[in-house]
Amino acid sequence: MSKQAASLFYTATSCGAASFISAHRAGLLGTVLNAYKADIHTKKVLQGPLAGSDFLAVNPKGNVPTIVLSDGTVLNENVATLQWIADQAGGKVGPVEGSQKYLLATKLSWVSSEMHAICAPLFNPSLSPEVRGYVLGAYNKKLQYLNQVELEGKAFLVGNDFSVADAYAYVVLLWARGLKLDLSQYANVQQYVDRIAGLDHVQQAKQLMK
Repeated sequence: MSKQAASLFYTATSCGAASFISAHRAGLLGTVLNAYKADIHTKKVLQGPLAGSDFLAVNPKGNVPTIVLSDGTVLNENVATLQWIADQAGGKVGPVEGSQKYLLATKLSWVSSEMHAICAPLFNPSLSPEVRGYVLGAYNKKLQYLNQVELEGKAFLVGNDFSVADAYAYVVLLWARGLKLDLSQYANVQQYVDRIAGLDHVQQAKQLMK
């Protein structure tokens, strides 16, 4: 008997898109993992067997990405969902053993706690100018580190190929456009975003999410 596929719930513009991009690159969609859109504002599942149902019944946090494993276990944080995808993919989107696996975990955690966590408050329209200025200052420090350390002389965050860490960092960096933030002063970062955006599997995944 074949193993039941896990279910990924995502939105195309949130960080959940990183799990979709990674799963597409890994060749997991439709076999190991089925992907369904959810509306995190109305808290409704939009596709699949649960279409129209309460997304909070799937994930009480109401956030994406959410992966429901075949045994009912719910993963609903990027570090966990992306690491799970990498582990299923046999090295296609990140190392699955040895020291490089822990390096991948390091990069995922950094994007989550340093980039994502600082960037997200900038979407809040009620931020006072003082708070917004403080957050922007902190965000720019992270971009400076990314530019000067993580991406200096490197095409990808881990090793010499695209990984789930790149999917996550790319999606978070894309938010700069919607926030009207200029990345051009960080040459390595801007080139990195353009490089990831130009990858065939990233373009394909974005089309599939539309």
